[in-house]
Amino acid sequence: MQKKFLGALFLMMLLNVLVKPVWIFGIDRGVQNITGFEAYGRYFAYLNFCMVLGFILDPGLHIHISRLASLPDADRTRLFWDGFYAKIGLFLLYILVVATVAGVAGYADLRFLFTLMVLHASVSLFAFFRLFITSGQRFRADGLLSVTDKSVVILLIGGMMLWPDRLGQITIGRFVAVQTLGIGLSILLAVIFLSRGGWPFSFRPFRGFRRDLLFPSIPFALNIFLMTIILRIDGILLERIHPNGSHEAGLYASGFRMLDAFGMMGTLAGGFLLPFIARHWPDTSRFSQAVGVSRRALMCAAILIASIGLAIPGWLTEFLYHRSDPPIINLMRIILLALPGMSLVAIHGTLLTATGHIRRFITLSAVMAALSLCLNAWLIPRHGALASALVAVAIQSLYAYMLIRATRRLTQIGFPESELLSYLFVGLMGYGTIRVLTNVGVPVPVSVGVSVAVTSVLFYYTLGFRISDLRRLLTRD
Repeated sequence: MQKKFLGALFLMMLLNVLVKPVWIFGIDRGVQNITGFEAYGRYFAYLNFCMVLGFILDPGLHIHISRLASLPDADRTRLFWDGFYAKIGLFLLYILVVATVAGVAGYADLRFLFTLMVLHASVSLFAFFRLFITSGQRFRADGLLSVTDKSVVILLIGGMMLWPDRLGQITIGRFVAVQTLGIGLSILLAVIFLSRGGWPFSFRPFRGFRRDLLFPSIPFALNIFLMTIILRIDGILLERIHPNGSHEAGLYASGFRMLDAFGMMGTLAGGFLLPFIARHWPDTSRFSQAVGVSRRALMCAAILIASIGLAIPGWLTEFLYHRSDPPIINLMRIILLALPGMSLVAIHGTLLTATGHIRRFITLSAVMAALSLCLNAWLIPRHGALASALVAVAIQSLYAYMLIRATRRLTQIGFPESELLSYLFVGLMGYGTIRVLTNVGVPVPVSVGVSVAVTSVLFYYTLGFRISDLRRLLTRD
């Protein structure tokens, strides 16, 4: 089972490594450069607003159904249709709540907000279909679906960038419309996979909402809401309470884009780990190695990227946004330091959720959400996007530390101190390698390449992880 899981996990990460960077740094970044920081900042703030209230679309329903569908004797047909009808009801509730809160908060462009609501609802429905594919252990199909929507957007928006005279100029409105189209086509593909998966997904009429399906998911909904606040509230507050809100939100989006891009790998790994751990808990011997491999893979990438951002932020901003002014450089230098914490939160948070310790997870999330709200509200009016970047690093690091302590106590799966020292040592070596080489005149791409090679070798030896260990892990049943 671990062989199947890890092989599919590496395939999924490979596909995302090939597609997601093109989406993030070629398409999304290109749209911001074309439309401007202020227009994109407004889109970023509105999107975050929709995402913070997006817990209504998935009040923990996905996690709860995923755990149930992973059980050997699960009635997946009933779970599918009951969940699908619940999604329809939740979508109607979502529209009502978002429109009401937006009116009270003073959001003027409700039409634009509605298009983003439809986009976010489509993403949620797509995730619902994918969880049945994942819980059925069809990991390769799920890996393909994880990049389908972005591939569609890359082709269409990329075409507009290359041939604007023929296909039209890019606007934020067109960007949102193409994203919605990509999600729609991905949903269609997911339905095809489900219909050919050997499960009897015969139609079942609506027979009322199942309380036993919705009510147990309330704790998961609360935790999703709190985690979204931790990650997204800064973009909303920047646009709402800073004197130059749209521009500051756009500035923050330029750094958050990289944070979100690489942090997505943690989300994907967590999505794979959740049903795998839930199926085998409490037999930790069945999944402890999968948790360790996933954590190390994410942390290796996070440490390397954070080191690059800290060492050469000016080169990154010039390359990505054709800007090298102090505000964006300082932002880029700081914000990527949140990546290691985000990676650990993804792994150890999933571990707590899958093993049924959701109440402890909620308590920690509530503390971190309250702290993030207070710090951002206090610092943003005076320091803008830079303050949000500093808060993100502090919150994610503290959040990770608290989750690691909780998982060690509740699941006996810890985080060895020697592993932490290895991360710190390799991170410093990666940073130092780039700084020394660039200072003596070595071109930045060459310096980064050498740093990647050095850190890879150091990770190989300091973490005590050998190719023979990986081979044994992949060949275990």
